[in-house]
Amino acid sequence: MPELSVEPLPFHPSQIWQWDEGYIAVGIDGEFLALDLQLKKTSEVTKPFPCSVQSSTLLGKNLIVTWVDHELMLARMASFALDKGFENGPERGELRTRTTIDAALHPAGSVWSHVLDAEPLVLCSNDEQFVFILWQKGIYAMGTDAGEHWRIQEPTWDRMKHLPHAEVVISASVQGTLLHVWSRGAGHNTYLRENGELVNSEVVEYDGILNSVYSHDENHLLCYESGDVIWHRADTQQKHFKLKGPVQHAVWSEQHEAWHIAGWREEVLVSDTNMQRHIFDDIPVQLVEYNDSTLVLMNSGEFISSSF
Repeated sequence: MPELSVEPLPFHPSQIWQWDEGYIAVGIDGEFLALDLQLKKTSEVTKPFPCSVQSSTLLGKNLIVTWVDHELMLARMASFALDKGFENGPERGELRTRTTIDAALHPAGSVWSHVLDAEPLVLCSNDEQFVFILWQKGIYAMGTDAGEHWRIQEPTWDRMKHLPHAEVVISASVQGTLLHVWSRGAGHNTYLRENGELVNSEVVEYDGILNSVYSHDENHLLCYESGDVIWHRADTQQKHFKLKGPVQHAVWSEQHEAWHIAGWREEVLVSDTNMQRHIFDDIPVQLVEYNDSTLVLMNSGEFISSSF
């Protein structure tokens, strides 16, 4: 395998986003770093807000970000223009002295920012709007100008009401005209993206706690805390397989017609008929498209070439 000449990130990463002019790397402690299309730094590391990032999503040339600090019981949501870059924001100690909404500190350099009165559970988007879910508040769809398109109640599933935390939403994604929402107990609601109308509601029967879901059209990869994975497709028999531990990231590979998975110290390729795997000493964080290839971003910040 040829040597890869890409410098490692200077922090432990949680996510990396690709946009028209490069990449944005996000660190586990709320760091942001802009990279060009060759993964070379175009800025210094900044920290717009002194909390860990809860989630983020791309909306055109904007990055929508949420932060949560359970100790200080605060949450923020903000939008950044990627062509304007990021700035350093307040120190964590300053947050403790701002106890009212009027005096609340906001992420530095944002296009807009909001104080949230409930924990943001998930965040997703397409080219036109982004959707977020607030715990015990509801589902909200908004546009590029942060104007509200619609809102509906948080989903419930009668069959899971007796199970602790089974209805807590852990994943959402926009697939074409539909919004898919998943809970810890594998409750699955489908809504029309345009207006939030409920299209279908189901519960996938499996004994386990759902940790994450990755979707491509009507293909859904249900990833459990135990390392169990279900490839769920409508009107098609489910495919079940077991990995070494929780899935860290997964994407659909058109080239292989398979799920490409960054697992727990492993990289896996799963098609209808075959499974291939490569073992790592460290933990991969994310699969990253780079030129005409795929890289694996490791927990250390290092990029390595994919085995597939």
